[in-house]
Amino acid sequence: MKLTQEIINQAMQAFGAGEFSRVISTLSPVYEQHPMAKMVYATALGKVAEFTTSFEIFESLQSDYPQNTDVAYNYGLLLKEAERFDDAQKQLSKAIAINPNYHVAFHALGNLMSELGRNEEAQLAYEKAIAKNPKNIQYGQSLSKCLYQQEKWSQLVAHIKREDLHLSDKLSAELYTEACYRIHSRGELAKQSNMLSSRYSDSYSIHYFLALSALESKRYVHAKRHLEKSLSLDDSSDKEELLTYLDYVSWLLNATKDNLDVLNRKFENTDNIQLLELAFNINENRRELAEAEKFLGKIQLIQAEGDKEQHELKRSLLAFAKGEFEEGLRINEHFLVKQPKSLPHLYQKIRTLEKLKRFSDAEEVIRFIAHNVNNLHSSKFADLSSGVMLNGFDVSPSPIVNTSSNSTNILFIVGFPRSGTTLIESLLLKNANVELLEETDAVETFYNQMVEREIVDPETGDIKRTNQSELDALANDYLEHLTAYSPSVDSNKLIVDKMPLNFPYLPAMLTLFPNAKVLCCLRNPKAVALSCLQFEEINLYTVEQFAEAYNKVFTCWEKMEPILRDRAISIKYEDVVADPESSIASIYQFSGLTEGETKTLESNSSPLFQTPSYYQVSQPVYKSSMQKYENYPTLFSECPPLLDEWEQKWGY
Repeated sequence: MKLTQEIINQAMQAFGAGEFSRVISTLSPVYEQHPMAKMVYATALGKVAEFTTSFEIFESLQSDYPQNTDVAYNYGLLLKEAERFDDAQKQLSKAIAINPNYHVAFHALGNLMSELGRNEEAQLAYEKAIAKNPKNIQYGQSLSKCLYQQEKWSQLVAHIKREDLHLSDKLSAELYTEACYRIHSRGELAKQSNMLSSRYSDSYSIHYFLALSALESKRYVHAKRHLEKSLSLDDSSDKEELLTYLDYVSWLLNATKDNLDVLNRKFENTDNIQLLELAFNINENRRELAEAEKFLGKIQLIQAEGDKEQHELKRSLLAFAKGEFEEGLRINEHFLVKQPKSLPHLYQKIRTLEKLKRFSDAEEVIRFIAHNVNNLHSSKFADLSSGVMLNGFDVSPSPIVNTSSNSTNILFIVGFPRSGTTLIESLLLKNANVELLEETDAVETFYNQMVEREIVDPETGDIKRTNQSELDALANDYLEHLTAYSPSVDSNKLIVDKMPLNFPYLPAMLTLFPNAKVLCCLRNPKAVALSCLQFEEINLYTVEQFAEAYNKVFTCWEKMEPILRDRAISIKYEDVVADPESSIASIYQFSGLTEGETKTLESNSSPLFQTPSYYQVSQPVYKSSMQKYENYPTLFSECPPLLDEWEQKWGY
């Protein structure tokens, strides 16, 4: 029987359909007549696990054609199926050595390494496959999954964005959304949210992680929308989690006792670890310590023995809140013996040592963090060395000439983090004529959208539009933008928009809202420095790093003040602490706010202050932190000149 093109076509058609037995029967009488038929026949034998005969034929082919990449490649794939992994690696590497541009072999080698759990080697192979054939979506997916398995979230986001995989591939879009959430890239997800949710409207994963990210950003209205969409797509046991998150959002949007009771009943009846951790966090944050302890106990009962030590930080937080500082320190140090580079535990140790008045020991931990920052572990930041984000503080604004006709009253509260912005906000909380927004990225995201649309000059921070109708439309757009964070923004009240580092956006916002004013909070720079060095959330690790950031922020403020003129005032934290009544009266007078009716707040019902400052402002105004930095003379013994200069400027 003679091998013909018709026979080859029949065999290849059967091979493409996965009918390997038909390939074997078709080629069996004639496969030896041509090397191509021989390789297809041997591959089909391998596909039906006839490895002995298959490998004998491949050895023969390789002897006759030692420089043939297809032979080495297909032989390698079958060796992998036979679980002869070392031999498979040798054959795939041989194919690559013969032809360094043979991208399919790089991809296959990556798959092999991934299956063996050798993810670093897999990543390298996938990257080489993509370099040889950058348009191959399958290669991009494989690298994405490899980075996902390694929890290399930042690299995963960068890879997917570089190749624009999230625009056309659902799996990549899902991995991208989760990775952005894992590294808290809330601004990135907010920017992509509409595209992702509309383009992949049937993806549970995308809506779920968009919901969680929106929750973190305090875009509660958007969070609710994504949770409801997730619920419509999910038919598993996750329903309990989604429904509980919806009740959580309902409480955040309307912090009544009834809504809190509904939420707590859900928590009490769940065995979902993630929900129980949320229950612990809410109750510990609100200083409902018995409830927090109850939920922590339930978590520990459910979890495996090996996972329990991760909750030592929660136990330490409870001990700290109860004033049991020695016990809290003991728990924390027990964990740090095993994991000495856990940033959350190190910061908790600093705060506990300070309560015990062991200031030199606390300073030692601060210095340890500063010297080891690149090796520390934190779930909050992708890059520990980046510090407080200070992009845009080099703006040089020009005087505000044209404004909209919008009459909404807004008070923008700014200042360096830990300077008393939350304290001021808390003093305004009970006034019925005040609409308080939470600490959100509302201004920043809207400003950046205007920059992208070339409405704002990023060099000056000024709005380019001069036509009043255009400015009016932009002002209305911003008020509409706020509805992502709160279901109703009452423009008849004073809207208090507090976000410490919103300085660069002020000229643009005051252009849109001619009745808006700015309150800048000041505090002794050394006290602010120490406070920042004691909180992981601030992401500054040395006095020098703090001084540079502080100087950049307030140099920006110095450029703002002549532009804002009588629409801005500064207030010192120390004055507020010394005389809160006079301070709030000054703020009322400045903002045109009447004392008006006092809101009746349900005891401990407000979820407003979800910041590092929460516990302090929920207590009676206290003075113990005023000169706290004096307990750290060594830390400030060689204080950067920048701090001394600002201390003198502020009159400290």
